Amino acid sequence: MPSVGGIAPPPGISPGIPLPPFAPQPRPVIPTPPPKPTAAAQTIKVEVGEEVEQERRKASKRTALYAGLAAVVGIAVGFSIGGAKERGDRGKAAVEGAGALEKDVRAANEKMQELNKKLEDANAQLAQKKFPTELTNELGAINIPFDATNLEGKQIGSLPGRVMRQLLAYTTSVQDLNKTKDSLKNLLTAAQGPVEKSWKEQDEPVVNFSVVFRRDGDKTLAELVPNKAPFPFGKDWPAKYTVTRLERTQQGMKPAEKEATRWTKGDLASGDLQVLPVDPQTVAAFTSEQIVFKLRGAMIDIRQLLEGNKDNPVTETAGLIKEGDDLANELRKISLAR
Repeated sequence: MPSVGGIAPPPGISPGIPLPPFAPQPRPVIPTPPPKPTAAAQTIKVEVGEEVEQERRKASKRTALYAGLAAVVGIAVGFSIGGAKERGDRGKAAVEGAGALEKDVRAANEKMQELNKKLEDANAQLAQKKFPTELTNELGAINIPFDATNLEGKQIGSLPGRVMRQLLAYTTSVQDLNKTKDSLKNLLTAAQGPVEKSWKEQDEPVVNFSVVFRRDGDKTLAELVPNKAPFPFGKDWPAKYTVTRLERTQQGMKPAEKEATRWTKGDLASGDLQVLPVDPQTVAAFTSEQIVFKLRGAMIDIRQLLEGNKDNPVTETAGLIKEGDDLANELRKISLAR
């Protein structure tokens, strides 16, 4: 039912109760605007916004870092796998190299045993005053076939440290042995003539040297000089013969042949050059005997290098042949690890 005066009642009031005709009109409701944010609120918002941006930037950096780490890890894994393969290849090559080195070492040891036997025979010949002529040629033909070239391509760096040290020591010792062997060969070549001549002269002694005298101020000096033409000790001696003396020149001391008179009486250092023959037995120790002593000493040194020195427990050595056998056995063990 319409209200009196045609005015509808306000909300919440029953339409059955009419409003007075002159009642005050209700005030319209004005919507309240939202409050303006305070400076503190604005600051918080800005700070929060910056923190969010910072976190976003950090997150972005972390993402890039993680991606980089993932790439590095991937590369590292790749290198690790590649390195493992490379190490595996080197290990396989080292095993194969050990087998080849074992054969080389045993071949070298066989030659050393052959050399040792020849030196033993030659030493026995010298003791019987027979010159070991064959040894001179044999030393030239014998070469211990092991040097640094045997190590090439064998991956010795992958061998166990102890075995590698054994191998390097063996290589150096064999090289030194070959040099010593060659020195002995040269000594034998130079010594053969004088030694055989001296042995022959022991049955028929020959005067090879004489002594001459000279004045040096108020002093008298003697010189040992070789005779140009040695003569038999047990026969008549020549009254005059030629000797070789060293004379001082502008170019230094040089040998010069001088004719001399064998002294019989008078002043030895006055007048013409006079000489006295020297007993052959007194100089033998300085000629052939000394050479033979050196020869035998050189042979003994090489044999001790091969067989070792067992004379003194303090300085005892195993010998190169034994060291080679031990090394070959170690290399064989490695070569079997296929």
